[in-house]
Amino acid sequence: MKTFQLTSIAWTGYIEFVFNEQGLLMKMDNHAELSESQQIYLLKHMPREIIELDGLKTPNTKITEIRQEVTFQMFWDLYDDKTTSSRSKTEKKWNKLTPADQARAYNYIARYFSQIPSGTRKKYAETYLNAELWAN
Repeated sequence: MKTFQLTSIAWTGYIEFVFNEQGLLMKMDNHAELSESQQIYLLKHMPREIIELDGLKTPNTKITEIRQEVTFQMFWDLYDDKTTSSRSKTEKKWNKLTPADQARAYNYIARYFSQIPSGTRKKYAETYLNAELWAN
């Protein structure tokens, strides 16, 4: 899997493209505030294959490959639920995730923690991974 982010000075946020090992588009996530004309342009030039990403390049845009390898230990330390979560069960689930999902799960932890209502306990680390909260 390869993940790329498209950014521009013409909008805030980013658009994420995920391609499989064959270079085919698997997923596109829009985290940008686009005007109607920008949305239409994106739909017309949607890269179905990784080699088509160049079609989105303009003087105002930038395409960046996201290369982030996140280890289980990094996740375990950041999630910090060592007293109640099972390390072995959580690690087994972690190892079943794709590297892209591992990075997403890791990067979503701070946001998840900020969304937990006051007086509510965070999910066990294994439950957090099983629920795939970063994908919702």
